[in-house]
Amino acid sequence: MTNWLSLAKSNNDNLFDLIEKLVSIETPTRDKAANDQISSFTANLMRSIGGEVTVHSETEFGDHIAINWPAPDGNNGKQHALVVGHLDTVWPRGTLEQMGYSEKEGRLYGPGVLDMKAGIATTIVGLQTLKHNNLWPDRPLTVLFNTDEEVGSPSSRPLVEHYAKGAAYALIMEPGQGSNGALKTERKGLGEFRISVEGKASHAGAFPERGASAIHELSHKVIDLQAMNDWKNGITVNTGLISGGSARNTIPAYAEAIIDVRVRTTIQATKLETSIRALKQTVNGTTINIEGGFHRPPMERTPEIAALAGKLIEWSNQLGFKMTEESTGGGSDANLTAAMGVPSADGLGSMGENPHAEGENIEIREQINRLALFMKAINSLS
Repeated sequence: MTNWLSLAKSNNDNLFDLIEKLVSIETPTRDKAANDQISSFTANLMRSIGGEVTVHSETEFGDHIAINWPAPDGNNGKQHALVVGHLDTVWPRGTLEQMGYSEKEGRLYGPGVLDMKAGIATTIVGLQTLKHNNLWPDRPLTVLFNTDEEVGSPSSRPLVEHYAKGAAYALIMEPGQGSNGALKTERKGLGEFRISVEGKASHAGAFPERGASAIHELSHKVIDLQAMNDWKNGITVNTGLISGGSARNTIPAYAEAIIDVRVRTTIQATKLETSIRALKQTVNGTTINIEGGFHRPPMERTPEIAALAGKLIEWSNQLGFKMTEESTGGGSDANLTAAMGVPSADGLGSMGENPHAEGENIEIREQINRLALFMKAINSLS
């Protein structure tokens, strides 16, 4: 019987050496060259253990890579397993020099270490270890590393959905939720809408009656949007950005707002989008235009997702550490795999604090636990 925790501990140096190497390659989402560099680096590591690498070239973002291993015994009819992670971070170049990469009191600190270089390293080292110890799963396996997740996966969404189709399960190697690193079994659906208003300019002092204020119209829309909030049931509508007008003494001829919306269920998403698109003009002489929509569907806690999480939690207990599950308002590629009907476990990658913030870190001891659980899952999920 495999001692997964001992196997993980024996790869301690490999794991943390790779985490440091990945953090040292700064990969802000919009920096194509940097993301191409890390894509190439991780692709070569996967090739070294027999992975068939497909490079999905991009022009705006870094190239995405998909790595495939057929079933060891050929076409055995089993559904493939899917692992998804992102190589990009929110941190601009130069942050590493400013913030540093350091160890303190059992934690590793550095930009992107939690979200999600540690999860990428755990995936790679975990698969290397399984391959070298003849513990490879008996089903096909696909790994997808994308480079635009931090901005909503605009170019990689079709790839996530393509590789998720027909998968037996998906492991999304994001960091766990909160300080206890919980699995995320429910994520809100995310949307972005842009409301633009055309009015009519006029002198605000001499001829105000000849104008039609776009800002006045937009203010009505903001109030209407605010009324759509239903926090108790998980619906949030936030007008986060507003711009408009040209001068203090001119009736504004143009104004616009960017709205962030989040929901728990697909039904809520449909109803909310219908309500937003039904907004009508209030101020005479103005016209409104509404663009946008939901770019991440909700990840609803289905019985299949609950069962997968339950199995991982059971195995974590057997390995000697405690894992829980939670819901979150943030989105990830798990929203996409879950919407494809694939049982998805999100948050397996690491445990730490301060994602996207000063002091981002992972807990060193817990990372070994995560490596052990990842290997057990890949080897044993049926």
